[in-house]
This record gives sequence, structure tokens and C-alpha cells, in this order.
Amino acid sequence: MAEASERKKVVVLGAAGNLGRRLVARGLAHGHEVTVFVRNASRFAEHWPGILPEHVRVVEGDVFDKRAMASAVMGCDALVNAAGHVADGARFVSLFENVVAAAEQHMAPSGRLWLLAGAAVLTVPHADRIGVSLPGVPAMYKTHEINWRRLQASSCDWSLMCPGPMVAAANGLPRDDLRISVEMLPYRVGAWARWAPPVALSLLMKSKLSELIVSYEDVAEIIMTNLAPNGRFSRRRVGVALPLNERGRKENWTLGEKGPTG
Repeated sequence: MAEASERKKVVVLGAAGNLGRRLVARGLAHGHEVTVFVRNASRFAEHWPGILPEHVRVVEGDVFDKRAMASAVMGCDALVNAAGHVADGARFVSLFENVVAAAEQHMAPSGRLWLLAGAAVLTVPHADRIGVSLPGVPAMYKTHEINWRRLQASSCDWSLMCPGPMVAAANGLPRDDLRISVEMLPYRVGAWARWAPPVALSLLMKSKLSELIVSYEDVAEIIMTNLAPNGRFSRRRVGVALPLNERGRKENWTLGEKGPTG
């Protein structure tokens, strides 16, 4: 899964959230120097399990504050954004734009930018269609497509992590047997999809959703082990699924519900 174990200076946005805390933990586990950029340092400390390591730098600021963002990003090797919610619509697009602009303007050319979207922005295998274009997919997920198009126009060495619903790992650790895809949805689809009507592709996506329920720890691990410049995920969308014949479950969650990055 990993490209390199070289220590990086990593800035994590949205570190107080479910995914953000795991990003910090996995970054530390791999020896990276982590800067936590949060609106409320006390809230982050309250949600951190145990004593925060002394070498973690905590910076208070708002993603919409361009000066604060410039100060946080300057000199870092990687910027990872876990802030925002797809259900926030235009505000999420604006947040995404601010993060990308900060990386473009203040991060070194060799810096890596990781952002979050959702599985619905991945392409259906054998079909020239992305999930958000299919009938029945909640309209709010189209925001992910807007953000992806913005990235395609960026000069950054970016990657767009596109998981399905996320849950906490039972043992607090990531797995090493996941299916990881590039650009495409990470499950098997027959060549019939090339000629299938959109409604059939939509039903297929719905039937496969449980395969995409991975842990926050899994997603954080993929990101924190792929921070080397110009790697296999550079300028690509990344999908992740459980091993074949395995299904996940997320309690009290329905498609279209507001959650971290969708």
C-alpha cells in the first residue's frame, strides 16, 4: 500500500473530526511531523484519545482565512483536507476552493495535496459514466464532481480520496487486504456495463454499497502512506473496498445523509 516511509511535514485540516483524528494518528504512526489546523484547539484536545504527543503542532485557524491558511501551509510537504461536508453544498465548494488555492500558492511544487470526496464521483467500470450522473443518486453528491473538476485544472500534485460510508475500525487499526482502485469504482463489473441503461448501473451501485463500507483508519492509512510526490495516485481519484465477498455495515445511516465529506 505504501509508496515511501520518508518523514514528511504534514498539515491536517479538519483534524477534530472522525477522519481527521485518524489521519493525525496514522501520520504519527508513520513518523510524520503533523501540524493540526483546527478552529478550536480545546475541542481537538478533548476528542483526542489520551495525551497529545508533544511534537504535534496545533494551530488554530479557519480554512476560510487565507492568511491563516498561507501561514499553515508554507513549508509543508503534504496538505490533507478532512474538513467540510458535502451536504453543505456551495459552502463546501468554497472551502474546497480555498484549500486548493492555498496549496497552489504556498506549497512547494513537490508538495502533495490529498482531498476527500465520495465513491459516487468514481467512474463505473466499462462505462463512461461517473456515479453522480446516474438516476437515483442524491443530488448533493454532484458537489463532489464540481470539486473534482476544479482539481483537474490545478497544477498541484493532488489525489482525491473517494470512499463510501466510513466506520470506526473495531480494533482501531487499518487493514492490509483492501481493494484499492484508481479512477474506477473498486468492485467488479462485467463488460455488459458498457451497454447497460443508466438505471441498471444505478441499481448496481446501490447493491454494491456495502462493499464500500471501510474504516476511517483504512482511509487515513492509504493517505498517510502515499505522500511521496508523483506516486501511483498522483492526479487521480482513489477508491477503496473490502475484500471480495465481504460486506460492511454502518448503523443508523442512509444514502444522502450528512456525514464527514459525504
